[in-house]
Amino acid sequence: MRQRLGQLWQTRFALSDPTETLQQRIAGMLRRAVLERAIPLDAPLPSTRELASELGVARATVAIAYERLQIEGAIESRERRGFFVTATFAQKRPEFHESDQLSLLPPPDWARHFSSLDVPYRPVRNPQDWYRYRYPFVYGQIDARLFPLADWRECVERATKQESVETWTVDRGDQDDRDLIEQLRTRVLPRRGVWAAADEILVTVGAQQALYLIGQLLGGQGRRIAVEEPCYPDVRAIFAMTGASLLPQPVDAEGMRLTAIGVDPASAPDVVMVTPSHHCPSGARMSGERQRALLSWATECDGLIVEDDYEPQLGSGHDTCPAMKSIDMNGRVFYVGSLSKTLAPGLRLGYVVAPREAIVALRRLRRLMLRHVASNNERALALFLAQGHFESLQRRLGHAYQVRLKLLREALAKSLPTWHIESPEGAGSSLWVRLPEGLTAQDVVARARDADVVVEPGSGFFGGAPPAEYLRMGISAIPTHLIAEGVAALAEAVSRA
Repeated sequence: MRQRLGQLWQTRFALSDPTETLQQRIAGMLRRAVLERAIPLDAPLPSTRELASELGVARATVAIAYERLQIEGAIESRERRGFFVTATFAQKRPEFHESDQLSLLPPPDWARHFSSLDVPYRPVRNPQDWYRYRYPFVYGQIDARLFPLADWRECVERATKQESVETWTVDRGDQDDRDLIEQLRTRVLPRRGVWAAADEILVTVGAQQALYLIGQLLGGQGRRIAVEEPCYPDVRAIFAMTGASLLPQPVDAEGMRLTAIGVDPASAPDVVMVTPSHHCPSGARMSGERQRALLSWATECDGLIVEDDYEPQLGSGHDTCPAMKSIDMNGRVFYVGSLSKTLAPGLRLGYVVAPREAIVALRRLRRLMLRHVASNNERALALFLAQGHFESLQRRLGHAYQVRLKLLREALAKSLPTWHIESPEGAGSSLWVRLPEGLTAQDVVARARDADVVVEPGSGFFGGAPPAEYLRMGISAIPTHLIAEGVAALAEAVSRA
């Protein structure tokens, strides 16, 4: 340890400004080490004797440097313990990191090294502490009171018993939990009209990783990808990062319009990315006629379709419709599903259903990224599905969300009647709202937060300039009894504009 620290100080001293005096160089070296967090607050600095020996300078020189830092208030002497960084000086660390260049040597050319990330990307960003706001109209989060904690705890405990531990403590290479695959193919997928063999399913770290793996497999230079406009911003970024050309397709009340697809074979897409059961973000459902037309195009032009089955499990009864994958007769559809959206977003569990040749390729990509999903989570989820807990949760959430959406619609009609809801009646966990002329989403979002309300701007869902100002208002995290109150608070905040 002592030898390692000695090398640290020697390296830092060598990088200090040679035009300064020795005392200035030593003081500056220590000052920068503190600001860089190389010296913990509870760890003593090296003694003057030790540091002088490491640097090959006189002890008096180091003592003068320490005295200079004490006068500045950067360090303090503690009786019989040595020199320590003062709490006051340590508070300067954040502002230092934002502005100061620590080395005299030129930094890396990050733009050159990270060129693949240089794509337009405007993700929807909510405050990190959104849960502290009284009225969180955010998407993709859960109301903890609806989470089946006792059932999940029981499954996790069962997953840690001896007979289960032996299934997930070993490294399975690129394989998934067999019981989880069986539960997916016999319990989850049939509810969407999808029948798949075990070797046509791959478990992923949420739908996000599934989309990324598909992007790596199907994207690339020279490839053309049709995406909805608007669409999930991460999808646009994932395919753009591969070098593929994006072909935005407009969306109306019947989903993606197909007028531009296949008109000119030379410019037709290789892949079409859609959210047919529940368009992101508007909630529009793609008509059966358009789904069949898209599948016909894929067959005739050797195209592929990526279906993100976005929020299908939150409908109930007549509101649900089969997935497009259910009518795919010749393996043209890559079907992406998520369990974590319903259960809890932090669990990060999703899956891909595709022809076995595609699953073999996706499995190889996943292995290179992380081998396989955390096996203990796969085992706990398999037990959760087998016990019927997931189906019960779907029914409970479907009912709760329909009640909340109804309340949100009523509250908006009462308090903000000029705001236009473009989401169709039915299932889901959010509303897509067009603002009236004269209001900007950016201004509404800022004023809302001042009133303890969180809403999401819609601009990030568009690849180009949005045709109008939109908001997305989620209901999955806000308690039912606060919805009308939250909309009233939002209306009051906006009225002060």
